[in-house]
Amino acid sequence: MGLDHQAAHLGLESGWIGGTRFQHRLFRKGTPCVEGKVHVYLEGDGRAWLPGNRIAADPTPRASCLLPLMAMDPVPGIYLGRPCYHGTARTEPCHPRLWTRARYGETVVESMARALEKLTGTGSCRAVLIGFSGGGTLAMLLAARTPTRTAGVVTLAGNLDTDAWTHWHRYSPLDQSLNPARLPPLPAGIFQLHIAGGRDDNIPLVSITHEVARQPGARLLVLPGMAHTCPDESVWQGILTGIAILEQSPGRQRNGEMHVLNGQD
Repeated sequence: MGLDHQAAHLGLESGWIGGTRFQHRLFRKGTPCVEGKVHVYLEGDGRAWLPGNRIAADPTPRASCLLPLMAMDPVPGIYLGRPCYHGTARTEPCHPRLWTRARYGETVVESMARALEKLTGTGSCRAVLIGFSGGGTLAMLLAARTPTRTAGVVTLAGNLDTDAWTHWHRYSPLDQSLNPARLPPLPAGIFQLHIAGGRDDNIPLVSITHEVARQPGARLLVLPGMAHTCPDESVWQGILTGIAILEQSPGRQRNGEMHVLNGQD
């Protein structure tokens, strides 16, 4: 289908925003920053690699699991694309390392942080960063980089410890990337909700659990029937309700609290 077509089908507006030296694809829903808040959606790694251990010429996924979730969200939403995705892979200064070994590197995080600062402006607008898979990695890194612009972090099957992930799969280390697990915990004022699938064979639950335990006030929600994918629509509605509660009273969290939701079986 392609993400542009998918976004148009969902009634989302499209555009671009500059980061540092890169252009980032945007899809929008609603007026930005109503009542000082906006939900920013961050995609997974897409198709960085092709069969036969070949690097993809364009890492953009064919379809997004996040765009339908953003369309359901009552809060204004922005889908923020990565550098060199969405048809820009062959433009300067893109290089394949930016969607392989350096996919979470300083160059990527810096440009996305700059774009996020532009999107939230100079007023009281604060973002909830919602990331799927590798987008969860970026949500944690961006929250650490822009704490005054970030109200909360929500990860869906998030890769919270990239060293543990590469070791688990026996992949080559992401030696040009940043790892959230090697950074100090996020400030306590940023609420965190991490959603993991009980059937996820891509991101080990133990690595998510370990990282959540060291984050102040973080909550872990385990969906026993979910594999490495976004929650389905019925479950997502409940998660949105939970996010709204955390936005209103983030201080009520308890560190490392775990819930198991019997859904998506």
